[in-house]
Amino acid sequence: MKRVKYLAVFLLSFFVIFSSCKKGTKQNTNKELANIEKDTSQIEQFNEQAFFEHIDQSKVAQINQIIAGFSSPVEIAAMIKSYHIPFDKDYLAPTSLIDKYDINLKKALGLGVFSADLGYLNIYHKNSQIIDYLQAIFRLSADLRVAQFFDFQTLKYLVTTSDNLDSLLFLSVNSFYQIDNYFRSTNRSYLSLMAVTGVWIESFYLLTQVQKDNKYVDLRSQIGGQKDILNKLVELLEVYKGHPKFDYLISQFQKLQKAFEPVQIIDKKVKGKTRKVVNGRVVFTQDIEAIVKMDEPTLDSIIQTTAQVRNAVINMP
Repeated sequence: MKRVKYLAVFLLSFFVIFSSCKKGTKQNTNKELANIEKDTSQIEQFNEQAFFEHIDQSKVAQINQIIAGFSSPVEIAAMIKSYHIPFDKDYLAPTSLIDKYDINLKKALGLGVFSADLGYLNIYHKNSQIIDYLQAIFRLSADLRVAQFFDFQTLKYLVTTSDNLDSLLFLSVNSFYQIDNYFRSTNRSYLSLMAVTGVWIESFYLLTQVQKDNKYVDLRSQIGGQKDILNKLVELLEVYKGHPKFDYLISQFQKLQKAFEPVQIIDKKVKGKTRKVVNGRVVFTQDIEAIVKMDEPTLDSIIQTTAQVRNAVINMP
């Protein structure tokens, strides 16, 4: 099984819980109010622009390089359908979530999530629902000022009237490539990362739900093979550690990392080599096959944890 890579990128906003006031003296009440005002002041003092400006740019460069290696959200949907698995609308994130995506970090995350769902809908030709997700993607991309990179008329035509998967793949990958370049050129690589995060968690959720609901299908290699991708994603998110929204995402994905701990991935060289032309020279590379070792309890734990983490991420506060 060759490792399957997925696309995905986006984030959150601030979060404060105030304890309910208990009956007490006027002095205690004033003290509680003072503490609340202090906490609120600390949140207001968080300068997001300054936070991102002081991020190590060498690490940002690594993010840009790794993001370029993620694939289109259409690919995982195509793999699912190749197993002749029936469509299930309950797998999808509801487009009503768009009203909760009130800041750019969350909008970028939502863009990734809905893009993964759009790929799933397209593969199964669910034209009526496709329009809803296209509209949600258009609204988010307009808010993020990247709508110019989506050819929505062509996308709408392809997903409603065409079976040309290659064209859809090219258009979606090209659009995300342009958006990534735009975010990087405007010093907003963190938005690209959030979009990738959204695509990855939604695509992986689709994969695990298919496994859960179709026991005759064995996707354990594809599921277990995502351990390295997950670890790399968390490593990228930790570049922005200290930002409340990224800290939230990191804490969620760490739960999934724990579920993945028993999974073993062993690289095995396969017979033969692949011939490639690099910089005008013919080179031969050794093909590597990833052998995934994972027992049933671990698989069940990953499926359950993925559902919990995915729901927490798409409903981030």
